[in-house]
Amino acid sequence: TCSMCDVILVSLQVLDSDITGRKKIEVIQLQGHLFFGNITLFGETVKKIIQSNPAGQLPFIVIIDFTLVLGIDSSAAQAIIKLRDQLSHQLGTKLVIFVPGSADGFPCEINISEQLNTARNFSGSYVCEDLDQALIYAEDALIATVNKNLLYDNIKGSFLSNDQQEFLSIEDEKSHAIELLFRKCPGECREVVEQFLSYFTRETYNKGDVLWKQGTKSDSAKLLVSGDLISKLEYEAETTESISIGSMIGESGLVQGTNRNSTVYVLVDNTVLYR
Repeated sequence: TCSMCDVILVSLQVLDSDITGRKKIEVIQLQGHLFFGNITLFGETVKKIIQSNPAGQLPFIVIIDFTLVLGIDSSAAQAIIKLRDQLSHQLGTKLVIFVPGSADGFPCEINISEQLNTARNFSGSYVCEDLDQALIYAEDALIATVNKNLLYDNIKGSFLSNDQQEFLSIEDEKSHAIELLFRKCPGECREVVEQFLSYFTRETYNKGDVLWKQGTKSDSAKLLVSGDLISKLEYEAETTESISIGSMIGESGLVQGTNRNSTVYVLVDNTVLYR
């Protein structure tokens, strides 16, 4: 509808603004092990990265991605919680989003997810399973800061809920796929996105299926519409990363002509992708 188009247009204007938009998001990605010997340096480095922004242009939102972190000892776990508080009190960060990169949470014995998942009204700290979810939540937070009525909850719910959405018909599912793809194409009109999706083919998979294996030829990209997938690096400590609904996978290898950089497994029955 025209009203929905207006909402999306205003939302995109918010996200494109130098004052309220994506420039107010800082993404910091970590790798390796965090332990008592390097955690102080970790905290100082994170704060320096944030403070390196020009005066008056500090980020509202900081995303810290732990997907490639292999281990966190108890000292480091407590330091992460302390860093969250320092970012809020010392640097004025409104929202800190932590990304463990796995449904199992952070790679440590202490369950810090509960202590980090305290956000209310997009303020405080929040835990997202993967970076895609974190970026979507961050964008919703930016939009909500300007006008909460601009959020289209049917899309946000799909991304941030673990409940699988059931569709009454293929047409309902296709409309949902269009909304997901539209989110991936900021600035494009809806008619173009609908035409683009018309070239896709619907595919269904069941638990245990393998979409592709690491090292095989990249011959397609796929949009995850419903279900659950996980990506696994077979030859690098077997690192895994959950794939959220709305993710487009395989596009980089297809465009660059490189082989698949991970193996992708299907975790639930009736997983639907558009290729």
